[in-house]
Amino acid sequence: MGINVTSFASKSFEKQQKKQEEILLKIGFTSNEIHIFNPDKLNKEFFTFQPNACEKNKFGWYSFKPFFLGMVLKDLNEGDILLFLDVNDKPLLGIKDYIRNQFIKKKFIDILSCETNYQNFKYLSKFHKSNLSIPLLIDSFFACQPETGALAIRNSPKSRSIIRIWFELTLINSYKLNNFKYEDYPSRPCQETMFILSRIYRTIKFESWLKFKIGGKGMRAFIDFEALRD
Repeated sequence: MGINVTSFASKSFEKQQKKQEEILLKIGFTSNEIHIFNPDKLNKEFFTFQPNACEKNKFGWYSFKPFFLGMVLKDLNEGDILLFLDVNDKPLLGIKDYIRNQFIKKKFIDILSCETNYQNFKYLSKFHKSNLSIPLLIDSFFACQPETGALAIRNSPKSRSIIRIWFELTLINSYKLNNFKYEDYPSRPCQETMFILSRIYRTIKFESWLKFKIGGKGMRAFIDFEALRD
């Protein structure tokens, strides 16, 4: 089981991506296990869906994220793990072993992430507020939104299909959000759609915020979130 890691950076975040890559090499990842991605590597299919994608609108309201993750997964071996990290986040020593051990112990998991400390409804778009089912809306008032700035995926035909569905869900949402400027409409588009997916597939696991807050355990113990932000 290989453990790979990837990140995405546009021009404004290349410095953070380079720093993160240096840290990853120091804590045990090899250069072959690190997959650096940028907007130039997004293919024509993506821009067919999102012709106006750019840094200002977070490349299609974060629809780039599941799309490029699907591209990276296709080049990995079956059964390998892909860890995605936001370029502003600093990986800490031990994260590679932690991810490996979690996927060995929990063979049913396709995607592993951690929860935020706020309810999903807090950053739910107007589109979802008016279109989600009543049970999902109720659940959004009580359950926390996932932190998709850090997540790990077990590569398989099933998980690649789930990631493609994630892209489609985020794409639907982005078509409505394209009427707004990102800075005027703070949102978590890829997080709210991952929340929806987790209610469909029980193989998507979010670690509780309290697991780290009280016990100092979990994926959060191996990531210093936002530590590389300028």
